[in-house]
Amino acid sequence: MAGGLFCLAFLNGHAGTVMDILTPGRTVRHAIFPFYHQPDLKLSSVVQIEKAYLDHQQNGFFHIGFLPVGALEGVTIEIHDTGSAAESFQQMQRWLGAGGGRRVELRQVKFLFSTNTLEAGIVQCRDGNHWVLLDGVRLVSGGHETLAPRATLQISGRDTGQVVLEQTPQMTNSFLGLPGGPEHQL
Repeated sequence: MAGGLFCLAFLNGHAGTVMDILTPGRTVRHAIFPFYHQPDLKLSSVVQIEKAYLDHQQNGFFHIGFLPVGALEGVTIEIHDTGSAAESFQQMQRWLGAGGGRRVELRQVKFLFSTNTLEAGIVQCRDGNHWVLLDGVRLVSGGHETLAPRATLQISGRDTGQVVLEQTPQMTNSFLGLPGGPEHQL
């Protein structure tokens, strides 16, 4: 029920971002958010969240109470239309409400596009044109699996969907198969 209320509040304009909804003690479960390409309202991506709540930044074992983090766990992001992927990521960035001193972390994350899969333990969404993927990254693209401890995902510009896996040697992959970011090793 809380997930349904979360969706309705967002869709009715009562809340502009995830961070506007997340307050201490409130947990949202099993929410689904579609994103549409403007102006034709074609479905471009769908975000599914198992659990969303307000957490705090950690330093080792300690939670820092005055540094809140929007935590979204069990997140699946399905990209349906690569033509509007950059727009979808920018909509998601605004919706997440990251930046301006506010942090949002996606935890146990899976990106899906066609037969490609990108997974990470944590995705940090901050200001800028990329998201940081941490705690073990797994990329399955073109039938090949690649593992790395961390990576970055480009969310805007010409290289939207490009994943840079930080391993030896460093590898770049166009997760969405868009031109301008072919798979290659650096």
